[in-house]
Amino acid sequence: MADTTSDMVRTHIKEVRTALNALEKGADRADRLPEGVRDLSRAVDGVRRSVWAVLEAQHTRDYASFLSRVRVRRATEVCEEVLADLSAEAVPRTTPGAEIFRGTLRELAHRCKRASQ
Repeated sequence: MADTTSDMVRTHIKEVRTALNALEKGADRADRLPEGVRDLSRAVDGVRRSVWAVLEAQHTRDYASFLSRVRVRRATEVCEEVLADLSAEAVPRTTPGAEIFRGTLRELAHRCKRASQ
């Protein structure tokens, strides 16, 4: 049953990804994409990678360690995207959740520093 469900999820994600690729190819230039298509495409790609990671982790000896590596990689990508938004001044200080995010980053930096000592 699990393989059938996994196969079904993979198939649906592939279908959504194919549709998004068709939208992107249909646009003459990247800046002409309908608003939100690029973000939706990235979100679907993130889901695809997360599903892949969970499915792959099931076949490893150290499930938790494998998923941790995947999470760190994804968190790095998301933080790089946020940095780009901040550089473009696209994220006002008053953005809902921004203060919680800053607190999370402070705690993460503190723990990373402790872990590297």
